[in-house]
Amino acid sequence: MVMLGAALTQTRPDESQRPWEATPASDPRNVVASVGGPYQEDHAAHIAVMSSLQTGGITRLADPHTEMPLRPRTDIITYTVQPGDTPISIAAKFNLRPETILWGNPELSAEADSLRIGLVLNILPVDGVLHIAAEGDTLERLQELHDTPLEDIAAFPGNNLPRGGPYMLTPGQAIIVPNGTAEIAWKEPGPLIVSSQGQNAAAFYTGPLSGAGNGRFIWPVSPIVITQYYWAGHPAIDLDTYRGQPVWASDSGTVIYAGWDDSGYGYLVIIDHGNGYWTYYAHNSELLVQAGEAVMQGQAIARSGSTGNSTGDHLDFRIRQGNVFLNPLEFLP
Repeated sequence: MVMLGAALTQTRPDESQRPWEATPASDPRNVVASVGGPYQEDHAAHIAVMSSLQTGGITRLADPHTEMPLRPRTDIITYTVQPGDTPISIAAKFNLRPETILWGNPELSAEADSLRIGLVLNILPVDGVLHIAAEGDTLERLQELHDTPLEDIAAFPGNNLPRGGPYMLTPGQAIIVPNGTAEIAWKEPGPLIVSSQGQNAAAFYTGPLSGAGNGRFIWPVSPIVITQYYWAGHPAIDLDTYRGQPVWASDSGTVIYAGWDDSGYGYLVIIDHGNGYWTYYAHNSELLVQAGEAVMQGQAIARSGSTGNSTGDHLDFRIRQGNVFLNPLEFLP
């Protein structure tokens, strides 16, 4: 087996304006609307003033007030993982990309399934990377590592760097790299192969395959409720389930692994379909098959649960061909 890695390529947004800088409104009516007063009300007030001028007097408008627009956040806040959370759902709460949830927490495994209830996460103010400076780090190195102009890193208010430099970083200093990127490397589900002679070397079934699939996959649970889609940090789909719900083989094949996964996937089943495809079924509460057993498409192979690193009952479902994990939605009916 191999350790898989994926490098995310991002399209840099228009850099003519940095995301933490406000855009001035060119039309005064837009300013009124942005602070809570619709233009129609402002227009009505204008008519009232003009009417009073025409009658020879000026009437003071009631309840004068000034509202300042909210400034974009520039500091790091924290969020405690709740039941049912995923990187995508957490990112949506703060208008961020899910990759930013991973990149904002250097101690967090890049595998999206490493989330667990009660875990406290850093939430960056903008999309990008939280870089913890090491000995010898410079802004030039951060620019190279995370593909963000040095000037943007230096100018970001949350970094509190001196205007115009010099930019001296100290070990342990937290630097926000706005719009930065980083490699996402995740662990493959299943037993870790230490060596050909290692204790885990025989964890995968290596005997003859007694079942074969037809290459046409079915949904492993029903009804179908997707709680997390395929993305760079999660080469799978998550399907909402209830505790103990039957999990079906998506295609016929031979079970090559059925057991506990130490990397966070809980009770896991892997099926080799004999045609180059493998399917994975993770976080189960109970396993109904064992390694070496032939299974038919639609056969119950496990009962769903929330074992391993999980925030609630669900099924993590994956389709693999060779060393590549594919988007299951491209293969399911």
